[in-house]
Amino acid sequence: MKILSRIVLLLTVVVFAGCANVSKMPLNDKATAVDTSQKSILVGKLSIRNDNKPSHQPDLLAVFVNQNEKDFSFTKPALVADLDKGGKEYFISMAVEPGKAKLKLARFMRQVPLLLNAMADLPFEYEIDVPANQVVYIGNINAVIKPREDDQPRAGLVIPLIDQAVVGFSNGTFEVSITDNYAEDMKALEAKYPFIAGQTLAKNLLPSWTHPEQREEKPTVLAENTEE
Repeated sequence: MKILSRIVLLLTVVVFAGCANVSKMPLNDKATAVDTSQKSILVGKLSIRNDNKPSHQPDLLAVFVNQNEKDFSFTKPALVADLDKGGKEYFISMAVEPGKAKLKLARFMRQVPLLLNAMADLPFEYEIDVPANQVVYIGNINAVIKPREDDQPRAGLVIPLIDQAVVGFSNGTFEVSITDNYAEDMKALEAKYPFIAGQTLAKNLLPSWTHPEQREEKPTVLAENTEE
């Protein structure tokens, strides 16, 4: 069963990544070092909880970034905590070149082998000015899937009908907060990855989240280059 789950997961990544370049997050469970000589590392904490269908808590599959008109998919996030019906917490990390980059979305999956395979996308569409040669903290992202009302944006597509509805993606919507929890998050990150302490650290927080469909303007995040 585990082998089957891994095969389905691999196929899912390939199919849903499309033309994106797929790579592991630089701070994955097997990381022993990080190199910022050519690319900076965007880091943050992302929590996901499904209040619409608490028995179907999703996994974080990948985070997508666009840079120089190319899409990049970063997989294998570092699981911090599995809280059962309380959701899951992850450290996310993306290696990007200095300059402008767009944080596009986080993709979640709920899978029950041979029974269910559902997807939900949390869109960001935030442009970031990335400083060179640094580990850059982008914030603490807390995402909750709530029951959808009226014409609120759906957390996931309607198709496949049964899978998406049963897990609460097509009939759910995202409620998201992004906060500055730099001190606590970086302390936890350095405890898990001690080699981070030797890097130049900066803080470049994402703005408050609003679904892209409901924005009047697309916000641009300016690199603060604030060393901590």
